[in-house]
Amino acid sequence: MAHQLRIPTSLIAGYAEMLATDEIQRDSKRRHQILGEIRQNLGELNRLTIELQEGSRAETSGLPIHKLSIPVGSLIEETIQAAAPICEYRKVRFESSPQAAATGLIVGDRFYLKLCLVNLIDNAAKYGKPGGRVQLATELLGPSIELRVADDGVGLGPNAVELFAPFVQGPQAKEGIGMGLTLVNAVVKAHGGSMTWKSGKGSYVGFRIPRSPN
Repeated sequence: MAHQLRIPTSLIAGYAEMLATDEIQRDSKRRHQILGEIRQNLGELNRLTIELQEGSRAETSGLPIHKLSIPVGSLIEETIQAAAPICEYRKVRFESSPQAAATGLIVGDRFYLKLCLVNLIDNAAKYGKPGGRVQLATELLGPSIELRVADDGVGLGPNAVELFAPFVQGPQAKEGIGMGLTLVNAVVKAHGGSMTWKSGKGSYVGFRIPRSPN
């Protein structure tokens, strides 16, 4: 139950850390962008608190998932807006390559899916090559759409699947924004999706989500 509240609170903590830097203080546009993300996550924290107090439980692993048809393009745009200051803060180049899948619809909770993507981008920025590149891409795969984050760093190890288990972190684990691959995996499963990844140099981590029938 506690991990449901950890998602927005950890994001708020990470954004607050950015606001304390001299670089962000001198950039009013980025400062207002980060403040907007903090306000949004505070609103979600309030929503989660109310639902937990009322004993609301989703049918999906206890996560309060609210599924709607979501345009992939708008989800990508919101993710870019949220992740851009993170990548700037970590001194990596952020690119988006949505391709044709961005015109499709998926079924899911917009807030949770965006948090998953932001978390994957933050992980890639932390563990990727210093001064390197992080790329967000989408691909249409039959009844699903895959969203994945790639980097040009050292990549995941051969036992990458273990990172999705509770309380397991990589050998170079760092503090940062996000909820961890375990909770990303839980959110994806709650949507009827599955995680995807490639180990080794230039690794990527992503997930497949069912397309909307409409």
